[in-house]
Amino acid sequence: MKKLIVLAAAFALLSGCSAAENSSGSTAGSVQTSAPESSAGQTERQIQADYPAYDTLQALEDQSDLILRCSFAKREGTEYEGTPYTRVTVKAKEVYQGDAKNGEDLSFLQMGTNEEEKNPVICNAYIPMQTDQDYVLFLTKSGDEYFMPSPAQSCYLWADTDQALQPALDSGIALSLKVQDLR
Repeated sequence: MKKLIVLAAAFALLSGCSAAENSSGSTAGSVQTSAPESSAGQTERQIQADYPAYDTLQALEDQSDLILRCSFAKREGTEYEGTPYTRVTVKAKEVYQGDAKNGEDLSFLQMGTNEEEKNPVICNAYIPMQTDQDYVLFLTKSGDEYFMPSPAQSCYLWADTDQALQPALDSGIALSLKVQDLR
């Protein structure tokens, strides 16, 4: 059932169609693009992506195949089913759920491209991870690729104390999360 929901959400995002509400109470919306011409002759496209929102940490965990603490390693532009994405590579530091091992390099796809590329595709859900910060990621697998089930709820800045983890994407729908909730 989880794979069906993930595939339906991915299809809705990539095709621009709306997905129906699923059993966890989350919804997926549409992707809209526009391509204004910049003054330097470069094209900057904007992608507006709507993702599911999960009401509880348990619902997000149920949609996630991999939950880990990691550090950012690199990013590179790519395409997935004709849509511009960024492949983000991270190094696993602590795995809470899934088949990854500590120290392993893993990659996942984010819709949109790095703003430093020649003709960037800017996505409202793109998270520009930094090398000097650790993150907690919730990832779901579709085929051979990992994706964030909901970027606003799937990436948190690591905190070494018992304080709440801060969402990497400010959206107002992030879950309240502490390190001890993951163990």
